Amino acid sequence: MKFLHLFVLAFLCFLLIHCQSTPSTDTKPEVTGEILPTKDVLPPPGGEGEIILNEKGEEVQNHTGELPFFQKKSDQPTELFRVFIASDSYAVRQIRHSDKIRRKPDPGGDELSKEEMKKFDLLTFVDDGMITIGLNSVTGKLESIAFDRRVPRINDIAKIIQNDASRFNYEHSSKDGTPIITKFLISYQIRLYPGKTRDEIKQMLQKKK
Repeated sequence: MKFLHLFVLAFLCFLLIHCQSTPSTDTKPEVTGEILPTKDVLPPPGGEGEIILNEKGEEVQNHTGELPFFQKKSDQPTELFRVFIASDSYAVRQIRHSDKIRRKPDPGGDELSKEEMKKFDLLTFVDDGMITIGLNSVTGKLESIAFDRRVPRINDIAKIIQNDASRFNYEHSSKDGTPIITKFLISYQIRLYPGKTRDEIKQMLQKKK
């Protein structure tokens, strides 16, 4: 019996020494650094020297990790803002004239626009639209809004875009607060996801009838 105790003790000591000297194959090796895809910096889409602002009013760079919609060079001199809306994402890029005019952050309104998209998540679909904004030359408030060049193919989506652009408020950099820029373009891209089954879509269509 004493021999058995000594044998067990010796065996446990052997295991202890072996575990300390030999790396375990069951545990994941420690990660010292995460390798991330390289994001190459791209020229500002609004032109050299232009500062890009996001929906929070923060300065950001144009790079290869951005949405292609945000990356591409602007060929419309009056295009100031680009807006991407999906049921799970809302993003803005101001691509020009941040020294003259800026969109005031509105996270609550951004969330509402995302919510509006959810009911249209029936299929995979990407579309775009462009809106001309006119501001009052004295107050700087919205005076006119209309689609320009490109109108979304789904009427209800067009209404969401128009309502979204209508709620924007702006800060003007002039000494008296009057707008320096009173007319500009906002480009939109929307994305829908297949979030409903075929039966759910049928039920929605029947209710509309």
